[in-house]
Amino acid sequence: MLEIEIENVRNISRLKLSLPFFQGLYAVTGVNGIGKSTIFSALSKVVYRGALKNYFKNDGTAHSKISYRLNDLENIWVRQSGWQRQNPEADEIFVNGIYEGSLIYGNRFSDAHTSRMSAASHITDSNICAAEPFVLENLGKILRNDETYYADLKRVKTKVIAQKLGFSGVPYLIDRDGVRIHQFKMSSGEFVLIGLLHYIHERIIYTSKKSISKPSVILLDEIELALHPSAQDRLAIFLNKISSQYNFCIYFATHSIQILSNVRAEKIFHLDSGISGAIEVINPCYPAYATRCMYTPDGFDFILLVEDNLAKNLVEKSIRDCRLQISRLIKVLPCGGWEKTLELQNEIQNSRLAGAGCTVISILDGDIQDACNRKYPSGTPFAALKKSFLPILSLEKYLKKMLVTEPSDPFARDLGDTFYRVRSLPDIVSDYKNDPKSANDNNGKGLLMVLKACAVEQGHNEDVYLRELCTFISNFENLESLASNIQRFCS
Repeated sequence: MLEIEIENVRNISRLKLSLPFFQGLYAVTGVNGIGKSTIFSALSKVVYRGALKNYFKNDGTAHSKISYRLNDLENIWVRQSGWQRQNPEADEIFVNGIYEGSLIYGNRFSDAHTSRMSAASHITDSNICAAEPFVLENLGKILRNDETYYADLKRVKTKVIAQKLGFSGVPYLIDRDGVRIHQFKMSSGEFVLIGLLHYIHERIIYTSKKSISKPSVILLDEIELALHPSAQDRLAIFLNKISSQYNFCIYFATHSIQILSNVRAEKIFHLDSGISGAIEVINPCYPAYATRCMYTPDGFDFILLVEDNLAKNLVEKSIRDCRLQISRLIKVLPCGGWEKTLELQNEIQNSRLAGAGCTVISILDGDIQDACNRKYPSGTPFAALKKSFLPILSLEKYLKKMLVTEPSDPFARDLGDTFYRVRSLPDIVSDYKNDPKSANDNNGKGLLMVLKACAVEQGHNEDVYLRELCTFISNFENLESLASNIQRFCS
């Protein structure tokens, strides 16, 4: 866990953050001007030794200070005749990783200047080679949902050749209908994404050559620049995939609801300014909460609020099965506990945050229906809210019922054959039941943690596993009542 404390730097008077450096995808959100780019520039110090002197060269006063704590190490940097370390006797905190900055500092934009146009015309066939499959396939997948769309993409062979031609980075180009289109004349989205993919690919090669075992930290500012919302969604899926495949710890700043919807609540760090002006860090934070001050989703016909990402997967599968996404736009948002979900539904409706034409519905876990009816009986404001309940208990309680309290052999056999081919599911469940801690696991959350950990050990990506687990359960159980309720509400 890295702790970073920023005092009197740019618009941040004081801010303290604790950030895990484990494999996965992490988001930093907040309104414009809250300090995200300042945080990323300061955070880059742990992967780039010259960061403070380069990015904060003319920023700060005699009272400016940035402190870093990692494991047993502490580095304190102060703004005195350049940035100096107060405790030079301690080892410098430094981890394996890279920083890709915003428009001003990002390597993606190093050649984004009209002076490079003439240099591009001097690139000859002898200077170029086919682009790496990693770049061209993911470029096509993210922008066009077609891995072959940029099959003819090429690049300058080496950075040495590119520098001789007058470039800072390695430019790409493509031949279309007999016309050579250089990267600088492609669309803004193509230009930015090519640079990002090239940068990530270089990191993959580096970590492979060095046989680095610890997670490699990748810091990305402004990742969704110039990308269509559907491309933003596919970019988030791509980043999730490579974080698992290449052991990356990826932090990025974003305003995009499409991207945040692909990030787990405990991995979203939302910056919020209180009435005193102090910045508060909210974590965990659900996408709906993180974007409610930045984004008004008035383009949706229906918003379905659920408690967590597990319920989200079940609801989205029912929407697909009923083909409800045809001719209507539906967004499913996880919000937290059932009471918070109803509070947010009430707030959205009363404020018309989602637009006058948008219908907001809550779909809550089946195990709280009685509690909900007791707390909000007929005649109370929340009783009139449009809501439904999942036909099963919460996923955690359902799994505990099917595997422990009322074990189902067909369910356990199919689940084991699907996800646990190395270490058997009966062996995993047996260890769980023999663990004294399981006696206090009334809601099944401990069992789900064990199942997730064992699935990851057997090669499954955690986020993909949870989605597929929900699909497995919806196929095993009869969820027609859920589909029927959703169809009724969205008609």
